[in-house]
Amino acid sequence: MTPRTLRAGGAALALTALTALAGCSSDTEPSASTDHKPTTTSSGPDTAQLVAENARGYMLAWQATNPSDAKTMCDLSTKAHRPNFDEDGGTMAGCLNLYWKDIGAEDDDSTRAPLTIKISHVQDVAASPTHPAGKGALATGHRAGENQWRNVLRLIEEDGKWRVEQVEDVDDYFAHTADPVATILAGKS
Repeated sequence: MTPRTLRAGGAALALTALTALAGCSSDTEPSASTDHKPTTTSSGPDTAQLVAENARGYMLAWQATNPSDAKTMCDLSTKAHRPNFDEDGGTMAGCLNLYWKDIGAEDDDSTRAPLTIKISHVQDVAASPTHPAGKGALATGHRAGENQWRNVLRLIEEDGKWRVEQVEDVDDYFAHTADPVATILAGKS
């Protein structure tokens, strides 16, 4: 074989290989002949759902019974939100100890109507002068025969979990405002 025949044969072989590769499609670029769309897989609940679940859990632990569920409140609070943050950095043991001293075994809720808590208006909230940016939510609570009340909560991600960083009452000024979350959390320290 002459060198020219070898080069022509090599070129033909390379052209055949390239033609075969051109017929294949990659996962990142759909081919023109198919309607390939990337599939999305759900890796679990979305952030808004997790924030709502933890906000509701915190509010139920705090408001649903007397005495409040101190363990759940401590677990769902950031270290900075725990009442013992200035004393021991917000440890779980210190939080439980302080809540149990403060909460005690007050009046019995067994004769009151069950509490319903609805979480709504989950949204991004900017940092305030004393709290980091995170997610805000509106908690609306009600017992039959009693007036409805509302709180706004700021949650931030700490140790891989959305935890309560701030809780504020919705005062009368915002009584006719459906979504006071961002406004209240921006102005409160």
